[in-house]
Amino acid sequence: MLGSVVSVLAATSAMADRAFPYTWTSTTQANGTTDAELWVSVRSGRPTSYDLLEVRGWASAGVSKRVDVHFGLEAEVLMLRREQRTFDGRVSALARYRLFDPDDVLGVALLARAGFGVATAVLEGRLVLDRKLGDVWLALNSSYERTVFWDRREAIDTRLEHSFAARFLVTPDVSAGFEVRGRQAFLSGAYQGTALYVGPTLSISTKWVWFSVGAVAQVGADKIEADRGNGEHVIFRDDERFSLRLIVGAPTAK
Repeated sequence: MLGSVVSVLAATSAMADRAFPYTWTSTTQANGTTDAELWVSVRSGRPTSYDLLEVRGWASAGVSKRVDVHFGLEAEVLMLRREQRTFDGRVSALARYRLFDPDDVLGVALLARAGFGVATAVLEGRLVLDRKLGDVWLALNSSYERTVFWDRREAIDTRLEHSFAARFLVTPDVSAGFEVRGRQAFLSGAYQGTALYVGPTLSISTKWVWFSVGAVAQVGADKIEADRGNGEHVIFRDDERFSLRLIVGAPTAK
């Protein structure tokens, strides 16, 4: 069971050109176009029974030459034991503003996301840097995410993530690459460790639909004192061993 990486190849003018799912690029959706996306992610691999299913449905639109917006529903189903499950659903909105284009010296964009649900509210800010070099696309992201728990429970409430991704265009319709992600967790301001993930991505695009799939594995971690000496080289406070994501998208209007 798994849940994190993927890439997207947008070969048609109506599709949002987003080469990676977690590592965003600065290329915004064309003005006046709309797309629909479905994300399905599975995160798994802990000493105890733990599987987290994440589903996101997005509708996106290009609203100007430099801005696109995304609206949708997010759902998370956490299975701690076979007989125990928790559910959280949110209504979310995301906006991306492109300052510079990746075909120039360096692409730069800013992202803001907000999600509000019954159990939680999530706020995220992200800086995006990327560069196109012929058939190669390179991207760097840094993000800050804050979660508010309406029930006042104690859980990881702040996450920092830094990622690097690379994609190579194999054919006009197929691309392959990889992603490296470092995720830091905090609880009430206290550092909870950093998990390092690495994995491949693959994308296939047609005129009518595209899909992308990717997987990452936790290959190392920076642990706090309480997690050292347990015989594991990875951490589980806010992470798991494996992640898998599938994204399917299609244009809905030009």
